[in-house]
Amino acid sequence: MSFREGMVGFLGPTSYSAVFTEHSGSLGIEDQEAVDDAPNLPPVTADKIQQGAEVLALLRDMPLYERFTQRWFDLCDGIVVLQPVYRIWIDELWSEFGQLLTDGSPDQLRSLSELVWRNTRRPMKVHGQMSAREWAKSASGRSLRWEVVGVILSMVGLVAVNLSHWDTLFETIRDRYVDRATFADRMRKVSEFCLCFCYESEVLNDIYVCFMYEDLVLVECIKGDAHYAAWQRTGEVCDAIVAMGLHQGNTVNADTPFWLAELRKKIFISAYGRDKVIATFLGRPPRLSYRYCKMEAPLDLSDAQLCLEGAELDAVLKKLDVNGWNTSGNLTRTTWQRVWFEHCRVREDILEIALGSDDQDVSYRAEQIRLRLQRLHASYPQFMRVTPEEVINKGDMLGPGFGFARTEQAARQVNAVFTLCIHTGIAHTEFLLQRAMINRRNADYKELIPISRQILSHVLLAQSRRDFFRDFQGDLIYLLTTHGLPTAGVLAIELLKQEQSRQYTPDILPRSETIQDLSVFISALASVGPGEGNYSICNQGRRALKRVLDQILSPHIPPVASSEQPAFDEMSLFFPTGNDADFLQWLENVEWDKGNYMAPPVASQGDAT
Repeated sequence: MSFREGMVGFLGPTSYSAVFTEHSGSLGIEDQEAVDDAPNLPPVTADKIQQGAEVLALLRDMPLYERFTQRWFDLCDGIVVLQPVYRIWIDELWSEFGQLLTDGSPDQLRSLSELVWRNTRRPMKVHGQMSAREWAKSASGRSLRWEVVGVILSMVGLVAVNLSHWDTLFETIRDRYVDRATFADRMRKVSEFCLCFCYESEVLNDIYVCFMYEDLVLVECIKGDAHYAAWQRTGEVCDAIVAMGLHQGNTVNADTPFWLAELRKKIFISAYGRDKVIATFLGRPPRLSYRYCKMEAPLDLSDAQLCLEGAELDAVLKKLDVNGWNTSGNLTRTTWQRVWFEHCRVREDILEIALGSDDQDVSYRAEQIRLRLQRLHASYPQFMRVTPEEVINKGDMLGPGFGFARTEQAARQVNAVFTLCIHTGIAHTEFLLQRAMINRRNADYKELIPISRQILSHVLLAQSRRDFFRDFQGDLIYLLTTHGLPTAGVLAIELLKQEQSRQYTPDILPRSETIQDLSVFISALASVGPGEGNYSICNQGRRALKRVLDQILSPHIPPVASSEQPAFDEMSLFFPTGNDADFLQWLENVEWDKGNYMAPPVASQGDAT
């Protein structure tokens, strides 16, 4: 990669070498050629080689792992790694080392570990005419690298953690791995070993960034979105994105083939979107800002189309519209990524209002954001405006394109989960804007009610079809925690206020229906078991909302006269209910990991909730 200088990485126009680079011709400075040898690193120790051999020993179960990943690829494209590339890695690895991995001795595994360490320390070469297949083969087989091993294992873990507990695939691992949670966590741990091996080899390449991103998603699924490891890994992914220069645009040139330029765009927008999601969830400043990035969305192509060459690729490209959308009505993973990418740019501006310190022109900026959202919605192709209900209940109305899943039922599941996540995320963006205006300009709290009810209805729709979404359990939990908890908090505190003041607004917030919805939501939170990463968040959110409903549904105590001392309010021990937004602020900012925010001054042994 031409911008690499040793192990420094991307250097921008204010860097120490910028002046020399800009005038390299007149100064007679030749471009540095990429070195063939491995970087100047200390020898790999025997302990590291042994650790690598132990990781490689797990690959003897590759036929089992393929069953897991095949389940995913029957449904949709890869997370960021292109599906055809992943298949080549699997095939090359198994054809070259399958026998050794199955029946090899410890010494043979250590020798293989040494080979993988050497390959990983050697820089990868890319040229403008390189095909995706050639690139994939250069990192597997006899050229196997730790980042490829890590991608394989993290992908298996991601599939496992998203399948239902009762999936028949887990019957095949019952004796060795006990259950789904144990199996997925084993994959996370060995993936982390591979990540450490890459750290020690000072790796910085496209496969490594793909691996880092997929490992981040796995960590979030297993440890939870609020865990520090998820926050830390997000920062590492963003750091690698910048060090690779992926934030400065990716175009086809003499060193970069078309498919790789598109893959780098997918990597960037995936990291950019993930950064905004976790920044919103935790209420922290984002790491990547569009103000310092060239915001280029990848073309709306499937993984298989992206790997085409020559006339076949030209024919596919001609079918895209002027804005890069496909014209066949297919809902691919890239289609949804493009939509979310545009919304995350708006989300960044909202975060600036919600988390920033600048109070100037807040109302004007908020109005401009609303106009941008309206223009953005109007710019989508007609097939992108399908609702989650239409996908779930009337899949036949979507026309000829059912994504790229092998069956209509599988495609409906994929399209439905993507539609739910995107539509709910879009509504949440509007919700956040209104929340920011309440906090910064004391806007009308009741304007939050309709959007909160809309978001909660989408979350409950997904929960009502858990069997339908059997292969996307992680997405259901994501909907519960990221979108469900804040909006349920808004509705709960509004109900509590109305109950205390005896001033009801059935036209805005129908009491009976809302109580029923919150009860169903609490039940959904209770269905998240201890093995899930966001279990603690769901469990404590459930306890919080349950106490609010208990307060609302308890026998009404007549208001005391103004001259009398108000009755002791037990709720004040647990919730700040002094004004409109206090409960939601508390719910969003509570230190979940402390575990003691709900505890009353004197613990009650009889309280099982």
